[in-house]
Amino acid sequence: MTRTNFDARKSVFIKRLIEEGSQHRVDFDIYDFLLAFNKSLNDYYTTSSCSGRIALAKASRLSYSKGSGLFKFIAKWHRPVTYGEIIGVINGISDGDVWLLVRAPIMHFVARDLNGALKILRIAREAGFKHSGIYSVAHDGVVVEVQGEDRFEVPIVINGRLIVPVEDLRRIIDIANETLMFGKFRLVHLIRLIEVKLLGRAELGDMPRTYFKESYREFNIENISIENSV
Repeated sequence: MTRTNFDARKSVFIKRLIEEGSQHRVDFDIYDFLLAFNKSLNDYYTTSSCSGRIALAKASRLSYSKGSGLFKFIAKWHRPVTYGEIIGVINGISDGDVWLLVRAPIMHFVARDLNGALKILRIAREAGFKHSGIYSVAHDGVVVEVQGEDRFEVPIVINGRLIVPVEDLRRIIDIANETLMFGKFRLVHLIRLIEVKLLGRAELGDMPRTYFKESYREFNIENISIENSV
């Protein structure tokens, strides 16, 4: 079989996925799925992917995020967070403005041709990822960006001072966690649809164990560290 530029790039990205997975640099709740997807399908592979995250970022305005030195992440979590974890980071801030952010899942699929890309895009929109689309078209593949709409952002520190009362901050963190989880549940649905429609898994009604659901148990609130909780 003739080896194409698509196949060469796919091999590079699979190798990178395995290497970064071994270094715990791939989101734990989607790594097994990404590995199975890339190894099982000849006409697709994935590039950068994120299962959704909560973050604290230092910036005067979020519109500055593209400017050099004007936006800086100071903490990231790919799971729900506790009040203690947030306040522990904030206590180390003496100046500037800090935002609490939730970013939706985002995945990049590369298809060998346009028909394959459109198939992924239809699955993504069926799963509720309405902000998805064709990102680029080239001779070595068509990139589909699948992006969720579950996001949240609020300033909680201005000029180094916490501007939110404790009880309000607890509620804001609850909302951030809920927003993150809505995005991850939507991602569960996307992965199940891909399992059924592309990987040939059992029908949705049977609901056997999926890659995502097995790892997802780690989100059990009892397993989240609360050493710093107040």
